[in-house]
Amino acid sequence: MNTQTFAEPSSSGRRRRRSRRRASPAAKFLSYIWPSDVSAARKLGVWVSVAALVWLSAHAAALGLAHLQVLRVENQLAYWYKRGEVASSASMVSALKAIEQANRLHPDNPYQLTLQARLLEWRAYNGGNIVPQDYRDALRLHQRAAALRPLWPDSWADMAQLKIRLGEFDGDLDHYLTRADQLGPYTPAVHLAIAQANLPRLPTLSGGQQELLKTHLIRGVQDHRTKNQVIGLVEQYNRQPQVCPWLEGEKHFQKLCK
Repeated sequence: MNTQTFAEPSSSGRRRRRSRRRASPAAKFLSYIWPSDVSAARKLGVWVSVAALVWLSAHAAALGLAHLQVLRVENQLAYWYKRGEVASSASMVSALKAIEQANRLHPDNPYQLTLQARLLEWRAYNGGNIVPQDYRDALRLHQRAAALRPLWPDSWADMAQLKIRLGEFDGDLDHYLTRADQLGPYTPAVHLAIAQANLPRLPTLSGGQQELLKTHLIRGVQDHRTKNQVIGLVEQYNRQPQVCPWLEGEKHFQKLCK
């Protein structure tokens, strides 16, 4: 009987065949992210979802970082209001850098634009040295905020306040006051803006403007948040002779008009 002998493959031959069968790292990676046994539509849907999640995560991170900068600015402003002055030039520089960073991370945010305008208002008046350009830049920021959030009465009142500080008692100021009244008839900032704008020029006001002033003087004194400020403005401009006849019977004005 003939016995046929088969040669056993060498170990080097086995390694060559295994190496030919072994997939490359790039192929393995491709099989993970784009498996051949899954339909193209399903794979595309998965990767669109992944891309959306990545974008949302990046956006959320940017908003979170912007919020941290906003908190820094809010704390600085609260401290300055408490002191009645900017704490230091370094604190102003720091606050401005913080709000600029917030605006880069979250652009076209009306609240952040308003905060930036407030900083410029403080810088314009710090130490009593008025810087009109800062007031004008602040007005432009309030205008941008109003364009982004047109139904917010405080933005219109803020614009009116800047016009007053610039000494510009014109048609734009009257427009801002009218919009503030329409959108926020019981808003404290609106009471103050109308009182500050119209008490100095009371003798020249038309009947409608006088009625607007009267309405907000009454509402402003009835509101505990603005009562003392409104009475102080009437006294500051010495308008008791004109104002008191309008307000006869208003208990809030009894001390002022006695």
